[in-house]
Amino acid sequence: MSDLPIIDAVIQPQRSRQPNFATLLRCVAVTCLIVLLRAGDEARTAERLTDSTFVVDVELVSDAASDVADVTSLGRGLWLLRDANEDSVRFAALTLPDAVAVIGYRGPSNILLILNQQSQVVAAQLVNSDDTPEHVDAILKDEFFFQQFNGWTLGHPDSFADIDATSGATLTSLAIAEGIAVRLGGEKPSLRFPDDLSAVDLMNLFDVPAGLRVIPIDGIEAKVVDGTGNEIGRLIRTGPLIDSLGGYQGPSEVVMFLDADGNTQQLALRRTYDNKPYVDYLNDEPWFWSTFQEKNLRQLAAMDLAEEQVEGVSGATMTSMAVAETIIVAARKYEERQSAVATELQRRSIHWSRHDTGTAFVLVAAIVIGMTRLRGSRRVRICWNIFLVGYFGLVTGNLISLAFVMGWAAKGFAWRLAPGLAAVLLVSFILPVATKRNLYCSHICPHGAAQQLVKGRIRWKNGIWWLRRLKWLPGMTLVAAVVVTMLGLDWNLAAWEPFNAYIWYVAGASSIILAVASLLLSAAVPMAYCRYACATGRLLEYVRRSARSDGFLLADGVLLLLVLLALLLVMSW
Repeated sequence: MSDLPIIDAVIQPQRSRQPNFATLLRCVAVTCLIVLLRAGDEARTAERLTDSTFVVDVELVSDAASDVADVTSLGRGLWLLRDANEDSVRFAALTLPDAVAVIGYRGPSNILLILNQQSQVVAAQLVNSDDTPEHVDAILKDEFFFQQFNGWTLGHPDSFADIDATSGATLTSLAIAEGIAVRLGGEKPSLRFPDDLSAVDLMNLFDVPAGLRVIPIDGIEAKVVDGTGNEIGRLIRTGPLIDSLGGYQGPSEVVMFLDADGNTQQLALRRTYDNKPYVDYLNDEPWFWSTFQEKNLRQLAAMDLAEEQVEGVSGATMTSMAVAETIIVAARKYEERQSAVATELQRRSIHWSRHDTGTAFVLVAAIVIGMTRLRGSRRVRICWNIFLVGYFGLVTGNLISLAFVMGWAAKGFAWRLAPGLAAVLLVSFILPVATKRNLYCSHICPHGAAQQLVKGRIRWKNGIWWLRRLKWLPGMTLVAAVVVTMLGLDWNLAAWEPFNAYIWYVAGASSIILAVASLLLSAAVPMAYCRYACATGRLLEYVRRSARSDGFLLADGVLLLLVLLALLLVMSW
């Protein structure tokens, strides 16, 4: 027998020796529900993309840039800010919708970025967030947090691995930082050359065969595909890469066509601020362009005009040399851009911290204790429970809760930002199915450990009868949480449970009150919260394989109704 008879009586009935197909079907149904919750959230998010949430106006930027009188959209999620004198003063950008897939503890956050004329961040401000209110409030109280983004540059995002996260809101902090990095990873726009690539650019280079299409990738390049959808090359324009090299009267923009091997085949002037006669001279000299043909971008970036003996076009020397230098500098900046993208992807692999290492130790130790005779040792049990409360609860805060489970089910699995928490989630849901043991409730949960430490401290013999009437409460709470998530209601699920209280310095009053009250009650009625109130434990118990679960349960009918309701909601979007 286990060392925890109370829990055994509740969550570990006599084991079945036969394959439990009912449990398998439940897991499939739960997976379907998660998929539908995700699909519903994506549908709501798609509808919000045209909502005012993603529009910058004077009122929105007034707190971060008080001298703004007019806001003009530049496209691609950037806005030009002007003061009362109609002078260009700054730019504005929102992290959504670009960073909509970057979620924290429960969802994404939308950050307003104010950039100077050098495209450097000078102010960052929270617009709204789908994350847990307590975590968001902690960040808003941290005056330094948003200041550390000052100096980050559009087109050259810094590494969020060096971010000083807000204590108690680490996952939300990291998600905000990565969202800003994702937004700043876009190209810097060119005010001089704002037009995106199109089929017109292809026709200006050569006679276009029938069926070729131009599909923009971003503001710098576009794919050229044939009638079957195969990519045959790419168009690249120099404007966003370099627009400050002036010729006789102003800068010029060049468009280049690269074949499937990445070699330049055709180049042409796209737009110029130089004198038209000089431009005509340049267009009439095909030998000038031949110098840059049949080379890849790396070779162009390494070109030396003097060594290549590139001479200006007669009558348009300044214009042609400025164009030649524009091609080389643009190729160099494109190569730097590609290298920066690769480096950023590498930086964003996994954010592993010392607490993730500690969480891994807790999981391994819990499995060892829960699966061996160590669980029968009273001394081991007491020491382990103290460790769970003191370190795993109060230090790491990696507890499973309704807010966490529902948030990740609907928004996505943020395993890169919180690998330790993701591991807790996987272990907690896989072990009940694979081993018939709910180890999270019995050997991992800090609140369960705290209840074990205080049980029997208060003598109360005749008070348990009314608690038994609450046996429906965990299931009803769980169903309510699913419905709230399904409908996309902005309700704070963290306030429904006591688990957030372990991050006591950011926890809401309701979580702290629930934690204290449930511990006092458990001192009189052993494991009272686990037995009569825990919705998260009810979910883990529902998927656990056991003798009692081999058959149709009332909970199965409720789950099927939830799946049907979620399906109808998704189809209605």
